Amino acid sequence: MGVGAVLALSVPFVAVLGWISANQFEGFFLKNWRDNEKEYKIYDDSVPARVMKTAFYQKGYCKDLAFTALMLAICTAVGFCFFKLGFTDTNIVMIYILGVLLTAVVTKGYVYSVVSAFLSVLLFGFFLTEPRLSFQTYAVGYPVTFAVMLLAAIITGTLAAQLKAHAEMSSRQAFRIQVLFDTNRLLQRKRDEKDILRTTCEQLTKLFDCSIVAYLVEDDRLSEGTVYAGGARGKDIRLLEASEHAAAEWVLKNRKSAGIGTDYCKEARSLYMPICKEDSVYGVVGIPMTQKPLDSFEYSTVRSVLNECALAMDNVHHLKEMEKAAVLAKNEQLRADLLRSISHDLRTPLCAISGNADTLLHNEEGIDDATRKQIYTDIYDDAEWLVGVVENLLSVTRLNDNRLKLNMTDQLVDEVVDEAVRHVSRLGREHVIGTDCEELLLARMDARLIIQVLVNLIENAVKYTQQGSKIQISAHRQGDKVCIRVSDNGGGIRDAMKPHVFEMFYVGKTTVADSRRSLGLGLALSRSIVEAHGGELTLTDNQPHGCIFSFTLPVSEVTLNE
Repeated sequence: MGVGAVLALSVPFVAVLGWISANQFEGFFLKNWRDNEKEYKIYDDSVPARVMKTAFYQKGYCKDLAFTALMLAICTAVGFCFFKLGFTDTNIVMIYILGVLLTAVVTKGYVYSVVSAFLSVLLFGFFLTEPRLSFQTYAVGYPVTFAVMLLAAIITGTLAAQLKAHAEMSSRQAFRIQVLFDTNRLLQRKRDEKDILRTTCEQLTKLFDCSIVAYLVEDDRLSEGTVYAGGARGKDIRLLEASEHAAAEWVLKNRKSAGIGTDYCKEARSLYMPICKEDSVYGVVGIPMTQKPLDSFEYSTVRSVLNECALAMDNVHHLKEMEKAAVLAKNEQLRADLLRSISHDLRTPLCAISGNADTLLHNEEGIDDATRKQIYTDIYDDAEWLVGVVENLLSVTRLNDNRLKLNMTDQLVDEVVDEAVRHVSRLGREHVIGTDCEELLLARMDARLIIQVLVNLIENAVKYTQQGSKIQISAHRQGDKVCIRVSDNGGGIRDAMKPHVFEMFYVGKTTVADSRRSLGLGLALSRSIVEAHGGELTLTDNQPHGCIFSFTLPVSEVTLNE
């Protein structure tokens, strides 16, 4: 029996095995890819799909065919050497099987290994069996040898191709996991949607080595597109054309991919994909497809990266919503505290004024001069206290609404201190108030607001110290700052209260000298005013007892020109 007969009997078997191998190859790679077929129709009957499918099988065709031919030639040459050296046919067959194995490892798919196995039998029978250069054979066992050689070569090549395919898929999966891990790690550090989008696009430019266009959704509309450079060509400004923007608008409206490789906006030169989570769209990303469409592995990797981006943006969105809710809750709490304080604390002076006025109206003639004068004084003091409260409330309102405008001028510090002391002269008649200011010391300030700060600090010192206590206001230069201090030798402030004294509406449990309850606005307002001037208001202990409130203002220099 000749080699031709064996080959004739083997052809149907080889054809069936090759057809099964090819279908296994296609199914192995397309198994997970068709999951995205509804949104990204690569493997339908459209022209782009058929082109891509054909390109997929022809990619590297010439290279793989040349390697297969070269490997067969090498195996034949080595087999010829073995034949001359007297090696047995078994050794030569093993060389051909090794060649089929190497072909399966290097080339792509099963086809080349099957063809290599088939041609190996032909070459072995034609060149290395007697009579040589003929498909006839003298030995009775050669047909069995040829059949076993063909089967062994096909099985070896098939297994090698399968192992290679599994290794390639494992490598791709590892690469995808690494990309997602790096993206997630980078996105976790971002707290702004623009930073998240920029980081995501930078990852995509590294993956595809091309420019990426991205749009952020603001108020349910696409913002101006931004192109992120990738590759050696730099930014591709063609991605900002009207047709490209229209495709991105379609993606925002329909929450589906559009552009190349899809059934929508096919005139676009990019594939546009939404950054979305559930029903919320946070942005649109466009990837240019100038060379070839994305294969499904690349598409799934991009989709996973965009899902990470959407998750990060969703977290930022929820965080902002929580912050807004916290601010609203805080404002409501402040409003409630303010109303509660006003309702309780303004009632006492108003009732006192009303009562004293009623006494003067109905019994003025029966009141002696000393009592009448005391009533007038009490009315005046209560009215002044109410004026101070209203001034603080108005200032707090302007600060919260960002309507507090600073009228910055150069002022002599000693004059500002003297003006503040005059405002509280009646209140501090029972205390010793002194000043110690450096002469001709100029500071940049809003004089009206700084006077209000000093009045608040001096009034606090008067309220919370016993009669006869000493209150000292000093001002000295410290480098490029002016440091102003208001100190007293009263009982001081307990350590537990110090972290809270600058909080709004905090009054603590310290007894007020004039029995009036404070609203807890003065120190909070004073600190805000000082910080608006670029300074800092601090609290320290006075020695041996008492406390010191200090704040700084920028020094002002005056140049005299002759």
